[in-house]
Amino acid sequence: MKRVALVASFLTLPVFLSGCSTEWASMSPSLTVKKPAAASVVHTPATTATATPSPAVTTTSVNPFATGELADGSAKHRQSAGDHSLVVNYWTDGSDTEVHLSAELKGADSLHTVKVTRFAATLENSDGSTVSLADDQGEFVLTPPYSYTSALAIPTATDTGDRTIDVRFDLLVETEPGSGAFYRQTVLDTVALNVSSSSEAASEGASQ
Repeated sequence: MKRVALVASFLTLPVFLSGCSTEWASMSPSLTVKKPAAASVVHTPATTATATPSPAVTTTSVNPFATGELADGSAKHRQSAGDHSLVVNYWTDGSDTEVHLSAELKGADSLHTVKVTRFAATLENSDGSTVSLADDQGEFVLTPPYSYTSALAIPTATDTGDRTIDVRFDLLVETEPGSGAFYRQTVLDTVALNVSSSSEAASEGASQ
């Protein structure tokens, strides 16, 4: 009888322990593990500076013969050269970059030798600056029927103001036929280019 009771007590012990374990586990507070919230990353696109191109500046060259003395394509000037006259003919070839000229003596005989020792031409701009167009030095016969000819290259420009071509002829004129003695005569001339309307009005007023 005792053996049966002892066996029974051993059989109930695990059950008691099992019940205690279950009750302790149920009485323990529940533990909740929170995961850290994932940080949200906002990608902001990089701002790229865009350079705005400057508008192109367009410059237009001015035809130097559109107005002035060569507007009709040619001009003739007569200047005193001692007892004679130096006649200079100017003309254009249809372009806006060249002026041609030819100089000859009028009223001179063919017995007295006449020479051109220097021909110079200068372009004077409206701002007072100058550009050398020619400086021809030597001994060029001008005794009739010979003449002196040249061509002048006019620089392109955007200047619409008054411009002039100033020319100079240095002459040697023989004192007596065959003497070999000469005297010097300088002849100056001017051709007006790009004449503005105000300058034309002033010129017309002065001529009246």
